[in-house]
Amino acid sequence: MGINLLLKKEGLDNIQKLDTLQINKIASYISEKLCKSFPELHLAQSALFIQISRLDMYTATMLDNSSAKYVYGNNSIYFNENLDLSNMDIPAIHECIHYLQEFKDPKGKVTKLGIYDLSEGTGLAMNEAAVQLLATRTSNSATLDTVTYYGMSFISESPEYYPLECALLSQMMFFTGDEPLYFSTLYGSPMFERAFTSNSKENIFFEIEILFDKLLDIETDLISLSQKLQSTSFEKSKILQMQIETKKKSITSLCIKAQNKIIENCFKRRFMNIETFDDIRDFENDLRDFQDLLIISPNYTFYNEFCEKISQDIAFKKDQIIKYGKIIDIPKEYSSYLPIATTTKKMSKIKEIIATLKDFIWGE
Repeated sequence: MGINLLLKKEGLDNIQKLDTLQINKIASYISEKLCKSFPELHLAQSALFIQISRLDMYTATMLDNSSAKYVYGNNSIYFNENLDLSNMDIPAIHECIHYLQEFKDPKGKVTKLGIYDLSEGTGLAMNEAAVQLLATRTSNSATLDTVTYYGMSFISESPEYYPLECALLSQMMFFTGDEPLYFSTLYGSPMFERAFTSNSKENIFFEIEILFDKLLDIETDLISLSQKLQSTSFEKSKILQMQIETKKKSITSLCIKAQNKIIENCFKRRFMNIETFDDIRDFENDLRDFQDLLIISPNYTFYNEFCEKISQDIAFKKDQIIKYGKIIDIPKEYSSYLPIATTTKKMSKIKEIIATLKDFIWGE
């Protein structure tokens, strides 16, 4: 696709290139904000400044009224012509972070953007939510608001952009901490995936990642259907409205499914680490604190039912600690969350020597 056709597809018009002084001011603003907001990442402000200042920057008329758009097809960022470039808003910072995420192969093709693996086509939604959280926290202007989407209520620090994805990602960060996500988002490392897997169960990360992508796909479809509805005849509008309602129900279903996976797998894994009464106290506090991150839909009961069930298992662990001072028995349903132990028969000394020689000679 030619660059002019690409820009037209992105809804960009009246494009004007920014001069070097303007570009340097933006690079200075973004690099300083990122370094101050995330000291734990040990970012080098001067290196960030140089990297961002090399980016081609333009102002443009945005047909969809976006604040900014990063187009990796020509390695350029376009700002809304009405945007105050001296005090950029969250969406503009979001697009600048996308540029910092780029990873290219030796041929110069973009293969990865943070968590988003373009070669596999996975992680787009999770990456967008991660970048949004980074941008929100970089701006230092975010506030927590209680919002309702598709009948689901929750507290959001990003009520306008990827609110559901950000809410679910915040739930995952409750167990991993912030740093693994931030590091993976900027550098494309598997740190967040590994941190979440170690706090849940094998393959759960990828199952949730797929749910994120499905959620974003349906949200995109819903926007398209809503736009069609505005210019459709009354007869056809009935069909579109039915399709819209179906999409909304699918969004609710996917969101709650992802949330339940996070709750069940992460708390069960954390339950396995309980050894003392202090551990039990911390675990019960975590259960209570997690309520602030819940996405609540009508008739949602999973979390309360889960808490009731696990409270019985906590009582069992308390009893074991009182009796033996350490955990001896584990409820069967938690056994899959234990590290896999391998047992081997004891070798004779001569067999052990032979096996060692085999490994050395043949690499077996």
